[in-house]
Amino acid sequence: MATIPFFDSKECEWADMTVLLAGATLTKIRGVKYKATKEKQLLHAAGDEPIGIQGGNRTYEGQIKVLKGALDDMNRAAIAAGGDDILDLQFDIVVTYKAKGTRALQTDTLVNVEVKDFEKGWEQGAKSMDVTLPIVFMKLLAV
Repeated sequence: MATIPFFDSKECEWADMTVLLAGATLTKIRGVKYKATKEKQLLHAAGDEPIGIQGGNRTYEGQIKVLKGALDDMNRAAIAAGGDDILDLQFDIVVTYKAKGTRALQTDTLVNVEVKDFEKGWEQGAKSMDVTLPIVFMKLLAV
């Protein structure tokens, strides 16, 4: 009888993740999303089939969703640093996915993050305010 090698199919859960923003643990976080993009274009020459794929610039963007209190804290930090609000700060974000079972520890670092804009809003019956902060950053380091 053939043996089936063991594998751990346990996915990372929300509780397995920690986020550091500017070196401090972000506890009022509700979501995080980030991506790296590289321009790609088919290269055509003789005939009608592509002969290769050309690469171009890389870009990095995403968003963090936080409670209003976290945004208030970030705005206060920006003012203390001499800015007007969070739009004037540059910081790193470190997302850590804890090791569990056979899954290894993974850390993604978003380098030189800046918030593009923020918007506050309420709806009737709301118990808290979520604020989505679109971000851009200079590099994604995955370890």
